[in-house]
Amino acid sequence: MQFRRLGRTEVKVGIIGLGTEYIWHEPREVVAEVVLEAIDSGINYMDVFMGSPDVRDNIGSVLKKRREEVLIAGHLGCYDIDGQYAKTRDVKISEYFINDFYKRLRTDYTDILFLHHIDEDFELEEAFGTGGILDLALRLQKQGKVRFIGFSSHRTPTSLKALRSGYIDVFMYPVNPSFDALPGNINHEEITEEERSTTKAVAHDTSDRTRLYLECMQRDIGLVAMKPYASGRLFSLSKSATATVTPVQCLSYALSRPGVCTAVPGCKNANEVRAALKYLDASNEEKDHSLLIKNLDLNLSGQCMYCNHCQPCPEGIDIAAVTRLADASRDGLTNIINKQYQQLKRKASDCKKCKTCEERCPFDVTAAENMERALKVFGD
Repeated sequence: MQFRRLGRTEVKVGIIGLGTEYIWHEPREVVAEVVLEAIDSGINYMDVFMGSPDVRDNIGSVLKKRREEVLIAGHLGCYDIDGQYAKTRDVKISEYFINDFYKRLRTDYTDILFLHHIDEDFELEEAFGTGGILDLALRLQKQGKVRFIGFSSHRTPTSLKALRSGYIDVFMYPVNPSFDALPGNINHEEITEEERSTTKAVAHDTSDRTRLYLECMQRDIGLVAMKPYASGRLFSLSKSATATVTPVQCLSYALSRPGVCTAVPGCKNANEVRAALKYLDASNEEKDHSLLIKNLDLNLSGQCMYCNHCQPCPEGIDIAAVTRLADASRDGLTNIINKQYQQLKRKASDCKKCKTCEERCPFDVTAAENMERALKVFGD
């Protein structure tokens, strides 16, 4: 497993995590198969949002001897009604179901507690208001039952407000090329398949969603990429009869986005866990998400996708890393971003403007101009 720092938490998280939504209604033996395959393969991040007692019991039966090997992400504000998922901002209901979470997962704490699925400003105001579920999360954290506070959402405007509040350590958001082609104020769950397949991406690197990712970098908030397969839709959206979309390509895309620490695909069996983990040993050709973007016919001309097709640089510059950090500094250079830049072996100042990188770029990015921009930001 490869690891990244989970934002300012300083915790090391495997770049491939496990989403458990697809084992929600599976029998205990299937749940055990999936969870054990993940843990035994080095996955150390597991997201469990469901409120249903059966799936919590099933996961808990596996974790009773493996708890300290994984970071468990729970959710505050979701509950169960007769086996059906529901979300709430009611503090009493939320507290009851988080205590039930601890009991059934056989643990006395959760590593990350997400304020669950807050997409609208009125939901944010209710959650962050006096006596809301944020206050409950902070109280649980003070009691030692929560290590870090998280926030999950599907929309950019509300998310930005939450990230700027100062309370959020970890942020979970859907990250995949299909959703990134949509404006950030759209709820992707409400988009029809026809609309989704014909929507074009904004052809610049300051789109709403990219700005959100860059904000996570600026604030050192750990970004968890949920829905890296777009809930499986990417596998059926291919525009080519001869090319197929692979889990490795989808994960490569998600993990290349600024700020992303781990990608959390949902897996319904052990084979799907293994398919995700193939990313770790995949070749550059297998990881090539530029082919994924072109296959989906997304218009990303001029936008750096950090895919490293511009490499190798004759001067040894990691062009994608320099560009990503320069992008992250658009709204102000922070100490965190500057430190990451200074740790690079070769800097923007090493660029000789040979433009061989631009000849290789599949998205017509003016990489030499990006190096000049970085030089103005970082000074060397």
